[in-house]
Amino acid sequence: MVKPMSGNEISINVGAQVTPQPSAAHAAKAGNAQNITPVKPEPSISAEDVGRAAAARKGESMQQINEAIEHLDDAIEALNAAVRKVPTSLHFSIDDASNRFVVQVTDTNTGEIIRKVPGDAILRIARQIESLKGVLFDDTF
Repeated sequence: MVKPMSGNEISINVGAQVTPQPSAAHAAKAGNAQNITPVKPEPSISAEDVGRAAAARKGESMQQINEAIEHLDDAIEALNAAVRKVPTSLHFSIDDASNRFVVQVTDTNTGEIIRKVPGDAILRIARQIESLKGVLFDDTF
């Protein structure tokens, strides 16, 4: 029958067998005057092996990182080449009322605003929320 463990019990299973060593008092009784020292088992993996394995994994990781960086560089070059083909420009500014960054993408040939991030509606809502501070809340931020 298997007894289920409660939440407070811990089960530990040690794979190595321990052979009892006679104590010094027992050895003296037996007429053996030698000091008996416990024998420590040799580790199954040496520190050098662990070091070599870690160095190999580090080399593999560095190689993967370098490959990822090369792929990112290629993607950035492709994006920059695509952007150069399209006659657009970026304009960065800060909205005074909401203190938010605004990015405008404009067509360089016509001067038309292609995209504005955040949009005018979002900026308008942010301005209205700013004007309500102190009315809705006890403290102003």
